[in-house]
Amino acid sequence: MRLIIVSGRSGSGKSTALKMLEDADFSCIDNLPAKLLIGLLEQASDSKEGLQHNNLAVGIDARSLTNDLTQLPAILGKLKDYGVNYEIVFLDASNDVLIQRFSETRRKHPLSSNSVAIKEAISLEAKLLDAISAIADRKIDTSNMNLHQLRAVIKKTANS
Repeated sequence: MRLIIVSGRSGSGKSTALKMLEDADFSCIDNLPAKLLIGLLEQASDSKEGLQHNNLAVGIDARSLTNDLTQLPAILGKLKDYGVNYEIVFLDASNDVLIQRFSETRRKHPLSSNSVAIKEAISLEAKLLDAISAIADRKIDTSNMNLHQLRAVIKKTANS
């Protein structure tokens, strides 16, 4: 089985990356709580094809419970027991670009609220994701990428 974990800050292109991986014949799940990763793999191992013939991509990010994120390194250690090869792809962009993207789409940042401004939410999210960023196999800065460029980078990742 091949597993790609897509993570990164909100607005950096995670959804686009998962859609591109889905087009490359990966089964994709966005916003998977980290603690459900082992159960997902156990379920996949019961499928007809078995783990060896599945391509799976999951999005794990700051929308997950904070406790889940702190448990991720231990969970990843268990993946080796299943013989799963995994790769962590971490997407990011500069704070200014993220703020601009949220203002252009008029979407609310998942950590912002009436009491937490967008700039503060973006900084908080960076801190929450530091541990995942530190262990990522591949970091992609999408600050200066358009949609087509990001898709090309992810397609290359899927085919490698």
